[in-house]
Amino acid sequence: MSKAKCIIVMTTLLALVGCKSTLTSWLRADPVPLTDFLPRHGDLRRMDDSCPFHYYWADLDTLMSANLKHIYIAPIEMGYLQKGSAWDEFAKSITTADEDLRDLAEYSRLAYYKAFKSMEKEIGATVVDSPDVPDTLVVESAIVAFAPTKSSVYAAGMVGDFFVPCLGLVTSSISSGTVAVESRARIGKDGPVVAMVADTENDPDALVSIAKFSWTTPAKINLKRIAIQTASSCTVDKMEDLDRGYPIEFISTFSDADLDDL
Repeated sequence: MSKAKCIIVMTTLLALVGCKSTLTSWLRADPVPLTDFLPRHGDLRRMDDSCPFHYYWADLDTLMSANLKHIYIAPIEMGYLQKGSAWDEFAKSITTADEDLRDLAEYSRLAYYKAFKSMEKEIGATVVDSPDVPDTLVVESAIVAFAPTKSSVYAAGMVGDFFVPCLGLVTSSISSGTVAVESRARIGKDGPVVAMVADTENDPDALVSIAKFSWTTPAKINLKRIAIQTASSCTVDKMEDLDRGYPIEFISTFSDADLDDL
């Protein structure tokens, strides 16, 4: 991207920063269809744009009476990745597609682990490494949709320049990438599901240095954010109290090491 174009884009985004509700509505992705990873779709409540998640349900009475003392973060499921999506087209031309998906799943699990670990005191439960520990809430998640922007794939081959991953929302010339996650929580390894959330996010608007950039970087930014919001949901009385935050991030560099910030 030329310096002039970069300035125009960033000026536009900065002008919108003060209009949080407008930004949230404008930049938010439409939810993808729910998968069988989540049971009882009819129990899910469609949330408005003030909530970080598109869908939510919880059996609060059971959760409160269960006296849970531990939390286990299960490996991220990739078997529910929806077929026939834009991802399929990208996967045909990217030789490392399968390896990158495994990396995305591992990154996502670590993000959830660190997010819950950082909030142990607020949640009142300790993160453990086995679902077999008594009094454990097991958090299971699946990445159910994923497609990078064309600009992400293009920029991954560049060094020393800058670009805006969600540039298409400003110029209407590049479609936005998306990542969708479904999560469920159950009491014990084989116990009943007591909470469910689902969310789909567009690539965040972000000024990113390409030096350590990969084409999965925008999805990782979103996965980290979703993990933090999921952990934070255990610390509020109602979902409407959760802050979505600004859908714009200004980043000099991004890499897996950013998980150390959790």
